[in-house]
Amino acid sequence: MKTIMGLGCLLFTLSGCSVYKVLSQPGPVDLKGIGPGTPRQELLARFGAPAMVDSDAHGNKVDVFQFQSGFHQASKIRALPYLAADIFTLTAAELILWPIEITAMEAATCSATATYDNRNRVSSWFVGKKTESQGLQDC
Repeated sequence: MKTIMGLGCLLFTLSGCSVYKVLSQPGPVDLKGIGPGTPRQELLARFGAPAMVDSDAHGNKVDVFQFQSGFHQASKIRALPYLAADIFTLTAAELILWPIEITAMEAATCSATATYDNRNRVSSWFVGKKTESQGLQDC
């Protein structure tokens, strides 16, 4: 009896983890309109404080921003088959779905580097993944 109760508690605890992960994932970061000429204040408003502030060889200020960029919000529809699989398999599907969500479908950790001119406007802008081993999502 204790084994059945323990198994029931375990199944209840595991249920919905992948569904929750899908529904709580951030959307993609809007990078439109950022480029040469963008004021530094706008970047600070969008991304918050930079992870690193430095200067280049010419003495221009360089900011490095880090942020999470997820999939388009319409991709959250995948929560429905996940929920159906949980119900149909009595949460055993979580053994497959949860690892997929925390690896391949994880939001990308992105890094953006902005170099500014003497008027604190972007002179160069580069965006890329912090690590290439992360999921399927681009920045």
